[in-house]
Amino acid sequence: MADLCIKDAEIAAVEKLLLPDDCQFAEDAKAVIRYWNSVDVTACPGSGKTTVLLAKLKLLADRMPLENGAGICVLSHTNVAVDEIKSKLTGYADKLMSYPNYIGTIQSFIDRFVTVQYLRGQCDVPLSFVDDAEYGRRLYSVVTNQPYPSPYYTLNAFIRQRYKRGSFPYANEIGYFQNISIRVDGLYHRNERLAGINSESYKQYVNAKRELLIKHGILRYQDTYTYANAAVEALSDDYTSLFSKRFRYVFIDEYQDCDNLQREALGRLFNSETSCVFHSKRLIFRR
Repeated sequence: MADLCIKDAEIAAVEKLLLPDDCQFAEDAKAVIRYWNSVDVTACPGSGKTTVLLAKLKLLADRMPLENGAGICVLSHTNVAVDEIKSKLTGYADKLMSYPNYIGTIQSFIDRFVTVQYLRGQCDVPLSFVDDAEYGRRLYSVVTNQPYPSPYYTLNAFIRQRYKRGSFPYANEIGYFQNISIRVDGLYHRNERLAGINSESYKQYVNAKRELLIKHGILRYQDTYTYANAAVEALSDDYTSLFSKRFRYVFIDEYQDCDNLQREALGRLFNSETSCVFHSKRLIFRR
């Protein structure tokens, strides 16, 4: 993957645009700006990491449209990248934020391009993303509001028994139920293992989650990456090929804050051999 040829005059123009008067980029920053292959860049807080990203985006904007109609993708955990582009690259914002480019949060990207597309054909109704508390309430309703004989009878009786038997800071069963989750080895309430993966309660809980998704279109934000990875697992080559053609340059900011599911999904979606994947990391000091 060949580097773009960045001239000294272009660096000077970017310095004038982004830096205070009479200031210049340090040599290591210039080296990053001139580098256009997949790389991880780690920098200390306040070192100008975001400014270097903006410089690279400005240089790409000067070269748009890119070859073969390709675009750029800028992902972060918040909309800070969008805000920075609007405030510091005002003359380029419309170009950078228009098709075929994508600039936004990791969550919104995965939701829009992967999870929603993958699940849309499986669900009877439109998808809705909810927080953990609302998800627990809706799932509890699925489990408990069933005509006899309920497909969730064993799970319902098991949860009611566990709640009555314990001493929990919940006003009702719903509060207890909201703190139940699935892990690789079974059903858990917080950190207490309730049932193994071969138990009827576990199987019914999984089925209830499936019903909540298929019939009601309800899922949690944190489930996004689980379904995204399932989608990529099923259509790995198709997704990788699609995104490699669509996004020639990919910038993932604050990569150190990505969890394992996010890293797995992003790593599968963007091929660092065919796209320039730029991971920007903040150096963390620990005592």
